[in-house]
Amino acid sequence: MDAETLTTISQQLAALAEGLRDGNLAGTPQAATSADLPVRLIHTRADLLQSFDSMIDRAVHSIDAFDRGERPEQSQPQSAAQPAALQRGVRFRVVYDPLVFSRDDLTRGMLDSVRQGELARVSTNISARLLIRDREEFIIQPAEPAAGQPLAMQFESSELADFINGVFSTIWDTALQVGNRQFESGRLLDDDEVQILRLLAAGQKDEAVARVLGVSVRTVQRKVQSLQRSFGAASRFQLGAISARHLLVDRTGQP
Repeated sequence: MDAETLTTISQQLAALAEGLRDGNLAGTPQAATSADLPVRLIHTRADLLQSFDSMIDRAVHSIDAFDRGERPEQSQPQSAAQPAALQRGVRFRVVYDPLVFSRDDLTRGMLDSVRQGELARVSTNISARLLIRDREEFIIQPAEPAAGQPLAMQFESSELADFINGVFSTIWDTALQVGNRQFESGRLLDDDEVQILRLLAAGQKDEAVARVLGVSVRTVQRKVQSLQRSFGAASRFQLGAISARHLLVDRTGQP
């Protein structure tokens, strides 16, 4: 799936979130009237966290989520209800925005969740925070709500379920899967590895990458092999394709 299609899907979810917040679903995908779709508006962070925990406590089969990493400092990185849900067999699939890696507390929370059994991927195509319980109940938190507007909306809707679950599945299927070995070790990408991914996504060969980094070709090859293992890529070519397709890194690197 190309980047333009992913962007469109992400924008459709953002439009739905804004429509739910504003009480105007006209023109949104699978539009439903407010009478057909009772929405509980969430105005405070305390209510939002309680709502997340309540949904996770009631989950029987699955929790799917988009996490943009937008939380106040000193906030709780993981739902208090998640460990118990994982222990009782609820499947957790979470797609994280790379912003999560910019904060140590959120990174540690993500690593702890993965060690407990959460399935995690990374994508830049996340336009809103999303929590899905058993494919039937939803919380959507728009990015950057304006002052005085609700933080999030909670609802159930058979009309919108297929669309929202479809958005999640599409982003999940195209998100960058970081290997469990990397998560378990707590090792994140260093600057050279990020630059290598950029250059591979731009189609550069090992010799060109080595010149940019000022290292030997052998060093580049060793780092590429390590990245392949971390990302589950069968070849150098596939690693470059993964980097470009998932847009985790930009494509501006030049020798």
